[in-house]
Amino acid sequence: MAEKRRKEPLPQVQWKEEKRVLTLEKIPVLEMDLSVPQLTGGGRGGERISRYYQRLAGAWRSRWSRENYWRACLDLARCREASRPFRPWTARLSGEVLFQDENTLSIRMDAREVRGDGRPLQVRTGDLWKLPEGVPLPVRSYFPGDRRWWLHLTRKLREQGEVRRAAGDCFLDPDFGGRLRRWLSPYRCCRTPEGLEFYIPQCALAPPAEGVVTFSLPLSSEPQ
Repeated sequence: MAEKRRKEPLPQVQWKEEKRVLTLEKIPVLEMDLSVPQLTGGGRGGERISRYYQRLAGAWRSRWSRENYWRACLDLARCREASRPFRPWTARLSGEVLFQDENTLSIRMDAREVRGDGRPLQVRTGDLWKLPEGVPLPVRSYFPGDRRWWLHLTRKLREQGEVRRAAGDCFLDPDFGGRLRRWLSPYRCCRTPEGLEFYIPQCALAPPAEGVVTFSLPLSSEPQ
């Protein structure tokens, strides 16, 4: 009997840290903190995924070191003019592996900015990766045979939102149901051990203080 092939080890996700403090006349005006996932042992697929997150980090780094830095410098100047204390702006990119098996990897990334007024701005993205190829895994693969899966998904999440709003668990806008389909995106989705999570941008369906709204959906099948 032929010997069974040994399973290849799962790629390891390591986090590369980067911290910088941008100054103006030696005064700290913006603090940056980036944590970027890098895959080791995943072959070409792992390299492809790592490059994607390097580009993602580069986009945020460029935004923070240019636009946000310039605005923070202007904020410092205004504070000096008004003889008010200045609080350095902060920017952080962080993430978490929510699910990994031999076929799937799912990573959630959070970008958070806090400007001079102290109010946080948050952007959350989620990615589903097919292993070992290192290519995006379509969300629709979790709904085999359902041609109207997106409509059915939206309906289930709308019902979930109504229950949460009635219970006071989430302060969704009264008309969130009519706008949910517009903001629901397969590109802001993660796999978890329990199912799928979908992320709605801050301020899209709820007050700013609510942050990013998360909807969850239990799964009854594996992707096909």
